[in-house]
Amino acid sequence: MFVYSTEVDIQHDCQSVICQLQSIEKTQAILEVIDSCSVFSSLPDLERFKRGVLRRERLQSTGIGHGVAIAHGKILGLKEVHIALGISREGIEYGSSDGMPVHLLFVIASSPSIQMEYLGSLSSILRSVRTEEMRAHLLDMHLRKTDEACRRFFSMMSEQRFVWFCKDSQ
Repeated sequence: MFVYSTEVDIQHDCQSVICQLQSIEKTQAILEVIDSCSVFSSLPDLERFKRGVLRRERLQSTGIGHGVAIAHGKILGLKEVHIALGISREGIEYGSSDGMPVHLLFVIASSPSIQMEYLGSLSSILRSVRTEEMRAHLLDMHLRKTDEACRRFFSMMSEQRFVWFCKDSQ
């Protein structure tokens, strides 16, 4: 069983989550996540990364439905995947596959040389937000103190270690 030993106060400790996005428009929300989360501050070319993510979005929306979007871009030379999450209770008009607003906006930076790590991280995120209950918990920050799965998810985001955290995983 994989369990994080540290408790995360998401409001103060986690530099990869914005608990309340101000932007309600897709492009501005993506830029808000990138600019506000220090997890991206070490990227070798932040402006190029932003352009790549926005270019990708123009090709096809990364809104996957159920209030979730996973914007992503590649940047050469990264040794690890960087992921941030912006939470919007009001919702972002995103052009998602189901036409619904996005409430959980993930932004991922990776490199072509770490494709397997990227896919593993993406898989962890998708599994963690697959249930309506978990998505609701992520939107309601007060529940994080009592919900073990939510605590583990925020620990994963804080530590930037993206492994599936359910009880039966090794």
